[in-house]
Amino acid sequence: MTKKASLVGFNQFLYFLIALFGIMYLGRSFLIPLAIGCLFAMLLIPACRWLERRKFSRFAAAAACVFSLVLVLIGVLTLLTQQIVSLNNDLSNLHEHFYGFASSVQDQVEETFGIAKDEQKAYLADQMDKVAEVVGSYAAFFVAQFGSFLVHLVIIITYTLLLLVYRGRIKNFVLKLVEKHTGQGQSDHTRKVVHEVANVSNAYVAGVFYVVAILSVCNTVALYAIGVEHAVLFGILAGLLNIIPYLGSLVGSLIPVIYVLLTKDAFSYAIIVGGYFLLIQQVESYVLTPNITGGKIKLSPLFTILIVLFGNLIWGIAGMVLFVPLLGIAKVIFDHVPQLEPYGYLIAKK
Repeated sequence: MTKKASLVGFNQFLYFLIALFGIMYLGRSFLIPLAIGCLFAMLLIPACRWLERRKFSRFAAAAACVFSLVLVLIGVLTLLTQQIVSLNNDLSNLHEHFYGFASSVQDQVEETFGIAKDEQKAYLADQMDKVAEVVGSYAAFFVAQFGSFLVHLVIIITYTLLLLVYRGRIKNFVLKLVEKHTGQGQSDHTRKVVHEVANVSNAYVAGVFYVVAILSVCNTVALYAIGVEHAVLFGILAGLLNIIPYLGSLVGSLIPVIYVLLTKDAFSYAIIVGGYFLLIQQVESYVLTPNITGGKIKLSPLFTILIVLFGNLIWGIAGMVLFVPLLGIAKVIFDHVPQLEPYGYLIAKK
C-alpha cells in the first residue's frame, strides 16, 4: 500500500506540473503583464511604506510611487530612443569602417587560404543582403508591435497600482489559506513565515533592480571615458541584459566590443572594453549582488541556465527575464517551509 500511495502521489505531482506549465504557456498573454506588475509592485513596496508612514493614504502612496515609476520608464525609453536614432544616423560611417575592416580581413584570407577577393566580396554581399532583410523585417515587426506595447504597458502599470493598493488583502488571503491547511495551532508560525518570505522576496526583487541601475551607470561612465560612441545606449543595454544571468552579461558585453571593433582603428579599444566588462562582472558577482540582494539567495548556475532556457520556451524573451527572479522568490519560499527545504537546497549555489 505504501508503494502504491507513493506512486499515486508521484503521478499527481506530474499531472500538476503538466497542468501548471500548460496554463503558463496558454495563458502567457495574461500572465506576463501580471508577473511584470508583481515585480514592479515588489520594487515599489519600500517606497510605498515610507510614504504611508508619513500620513499618505495607501492609494495616494501607491499612486505617487507608480507615477514616479512611469516617469523613470518614460525617461529611460526616451533616452534609449534618442540613442538608437543617433546610432542609425551613424550607420553610414559604420558601413565604411566595416568594409575597411573587411578589406584587411580579405587580404589575410587571400594570402592564407588562396580565396580570391572577388569570391569573398560576392559571398559577403550576399550575406549582407540577408542580414539587411532580417533587420528590416525585425524593424517592421517592432513598429507594428509598438501599439501593442503601449497597451501592455498601461495594463502593467494598472496591475502595479492595484497590487500596491490591495497588497494587505492579498497577504491576509494567503495567511488564511495557509492557516486553513496547517491548522490554527500553527497560526503564529505561519504569520512569521509569510512575513519573512514577503520581506526577503521584496528585498531580493528590489536588489536586482538596484544592481541593474548601478551597472547601467557604471557601464555608461566607463564606456564614455574609454571613448566609445553611444556609451549611454550600450551601458544601459548591458545593465538591463544583466537581469538574464550568464547569457545576458555575455551578450551585453559582446555588443559594445563588436561595435568598437567595427568603428575603431586600434584593436586596443576592444581589449580595454572587454577587460572592463570582465572586471565589472567580477565586481557584480562578488560585491554588488551579495551585498544588495543578500547572501541567502544564491541560485545554482545549472538551474539558473535551465530556468532561463525554460522561460524562453514558455514565455519567450519575457520568460528569460522574468523566470530568474521568480525562481529566486521560489527559493525564499522553499527555504522557509520545512517540507520544501530539499528543493531550496537543490537549486542553491552552495
